[in-house]
Amino acid sequence: MMKKFNFVRLWASLHTSEPAADGSAADAVLGEIAAQVQNYCCAEGNLARRLRTLRFARAELAASIREIGLLNPVTVTKEKRLVAGAHRLEAVKLIGETEIETTFVDGDDLHLELAEIDENIVRNDLHYLDRADVLSRRKTIYETLHPKAKHGMRNGQTAKTADSAVLETSFAADTSGKTGVAERTVREEVQLAKTLDPIVKETVKAADLPKADALKLARMSKERQTEIASRIKDGTAKTVKEAELIDARQKTKSQSKTSVQKSPPTVYVGDGIRWIDKQDYCDLLLTDPPYSTDVPDIGKFAQSWLPEALRKVKMTGSAFVFIGAYPKELAAYTSITPPAGIKLEQILVWTYKNTLGNNPKDRYKLNWQAILFYRGQQAPPLDCPLTAEQWAVMEMNAPDGRLGNRFHAWQKPDELAERLIRHTTKPGDTVLDPFCCTGTFLLAAAKLGRFGKGAEIDPDNAEIAIERGCVYETE
Repeated sequence: MMKKFNFVRLWASLHTSEPAADGSAADAVLGEIAAQVQNYCCAEGNLARRLRTLRFARAELAASIREIGLLNPVTVTKEKRLVAGAHRLEAVKLIGETEIETTFVDGDDLHLELAEIDENIVRNDLHYLDRADVLSRRKTIYETLHPKAKHGMRNGQTAKTADSAVLETSFAADTSGKTGVAERTVREEVQLAKTLDPIVKETVKAADLPKADALKLARMSKERQTEIASRIKDGTAKTVKEAELIDARQKTKSQSKTSVQKSPPTVYVGDGIRWIDKQDYCDLLLTDPPYSTDVPDIGKFAQSWLPEALRKVKMTGSAFVFIGAYPKELAAYTSITPPAGIKLEQILVWTYKNTLGNNPKDRYKLNWQAILFYRGQQAPPLDCPLTAEQWAVMEMNAPDGRLGNRFHAWQKPDELAERLIRHTTKPGDTVLDPFCCTGTFLLAAAKLGRFGKGAEIDPDNAEIAIERGCVYETE
């Protein structure tokens, strides 16, 4: 039902004393009504009204009403309670009107609040976090009124047995149908309201972060939300991604602080295959064995040492084995079945562009090596804060005298060694290398606070390792 409704009479119905009957007090009455609305908006529990009050655009709306009239009536209960239309009341007051088109509705408090929330969502330009709070309140009301809607079922039916005609409409579907907000948006914003810390919400608004950033924060723990938001608040970062990157770089930097002098790695001079058999279990096997170009039968050689070496890896440990990018070498190593509990997880690639060797005429130049990555069945996730370090193809130039000291033709970059160690171990863990050559992997382990132990059959290479900072293993 819709009719012209006189504000003076409305106000009289709410009070024992009636204003002047001639309407001369209309402006004052309208002011009182606006004040009533304002006070009600600020009352605890009237969230939708509060949000609506904050965004009065009276002048623009008043101009529109003066030019083309009121397109949508205000909504009032039969008990003279305003359900929707606070903006319109303010605008009508500005243009000096004392009457306004009104729709009277019936309903209990929850249904009326639901109706007002829907109007706020449709008609008001809310910040997505404010809308999230409104949607969260709407969800609470809707599921109170429609308890079966929480599961989309009725009378204990399941998705397979229920007649689609009797299913309760889900909250997201109902909200979308009533307000025009997409169901996915409804679900996302309700999640924001539930999981985003209130203090973090203030930072998000102040920094005018896009909703995508807020959703990233909402998926984090409260503690992590606060850490990231604090970087944005103090100006260290402008986006969530930038804050995460700063944190990741700091963590990576802190992982590399231990000095080699505190834990010098040891080198045994002799056969690494026999040596590994005598070692205790390790947290990481990291080694670079001779290639197919250095041994007469790569298949027999690989079988002679790899299974035993992998048996020394803890179920919580990992292994990285560098091998040449030659078909027969790849076939030899990948055909070996790891011991129980150890899995060949991936074949990684290390590629470089600064040491290219000869120029073949019948094939492409090899500028990569394979890294066999094994994991124990109880190994923890990679400790890899920087996404840029987690690519399976790792491009990093080899030491060549210009980029770090080069002590051996197949020496690996210190940065690559440290990266693999950081990702799979923690300070105090043990790293084994039965083919340690000049000690690159062992020194990287010691630098990061791990215990490095290795063997090298060539005394000259072992001596270089000692000169670089290793110590000889004693019986």
